[in-house]
Amino acid sequence: MPLSFQESKDSVAKIRSSLLNLVDLAGSERQRDTHAAGLRLKEAGSINKSLSALGNVIMALVDIANGKTRHVHYRDSKLTFLLGVGVAVGGAVGGAIN
Repeated sequence: MPLSFQESKDSVAKIRSSLLNLVDLAGSERQRDTHAAGLRLKEAGSINKSLSALGNVIMALVDIANGKTRHVHYRDSKLTFLLGVGVAVGGAVGGAIN
């Protein structure tokens, strides 16, 4: 969801723009406990794969912050790809867990 804010002062226009991505990770429970089958099982597997890729990206970013040289694999999942877009432009990335 693109967001924009424009402010004009003394004939100078300042424009701030943001991109908000909402991601629902419902279904990321342990598969054996949910007794899911078919399409739901496949969806849960995809969510768990994305969460694993997210963990790898976070660990790589921590290593970089600690001075190590690492390649960050943002393209391993759609979730990490969205994260990479925010980080690449120097933006802030946040999350909420419920």
